Amino acid sequence: MKPRNREINIFNMSLLDILCGALGTFCFLMLVLFPFYSQDKGEAKAPEVPKQQIDPKTYEQAMARLRQLEETLKQFQEYAAQLEAKLKQMTAQTNQAQAEAQELRQQNAQLRMRNPILVLASFGPQEGNAIEIDEDDNCAVPPGKQRPPIDPAKNQGPFWTGDRSIFGSAVATYLVRDAPACQFKFFLKILKHPPANPVMQGNVLVQTGDDFQVSPLIYNSREQVVIPAAVVTVTPELKQTIQITVPQPYTTPPGQGR
Repeated sequence: MKPRNREINIFNMSLLDILCGALGTFCFLMLVLFPFYSQDKGEAKAPEVPKQQIDPKTYEQAMARLRQLEETLKQFQEYAAQLEAKLKQMTAQTNQAQAEAQELRQQNAQLRMRNPILVLASFGPQEGNAIEIDEDDNCAVPPGKQRPPIDPAKNQGPFWTGDRSIFGSAVATYLVRDAPACQFKFFLKILKHPPANPVMQGNVLVQTGDDFQVSPLIYNSREQVVIPAAVVTVTPELKQTIQITVPQPYTTPPGQGR
């Protein structure tokens, strides 16, 4: 005789059918109730603040409204005063920044200024002669100082500290160490030339960082003479241009109209 199966099965097809039906019912209820779902979760909403009446109805309301307007006006006045103080502070800072920028530009120009100008006069050696290169410019003179006029009878030397000048009987030089944005005029001074000496013949050479020029042959038979030699113009960008300015009578050989 075959023994009976006494095993108990809980999860059979009937239980699965019941679970699927319950799940379907839950889904259907969720779809029906979904439009009524709210995120406030039952929290109370803040009541709306009623709008203030435009026209006061009583004297007390008018006075209260007036005090409110006065307080608002006072707040705006204080705010305007703060803005004005802030504007003055920003204006002062802007002026200070502009002054510092101008000072930095001047310092930068000073640092870039080391573009020297060299002027050289060369004549045939003659005993008793004495020549010198002198300089004049339109640069601003420091307070308390005064540029002396060019004196053809004596050796004067440079006016600006740092410039160098060498005079002699046949060769004379002048070195501008720092050349800011100015116009520099150079003169050849014949300090001494004995009448018994032959006519002087020579040239003036001008050299800058941007150019190099030589004057025509210069003739001279007198002493204590000042001859315009050259003009060097320095632009604000520190670009240097040379112009030879020797007058024609000094470039004409003797016996040809001099």
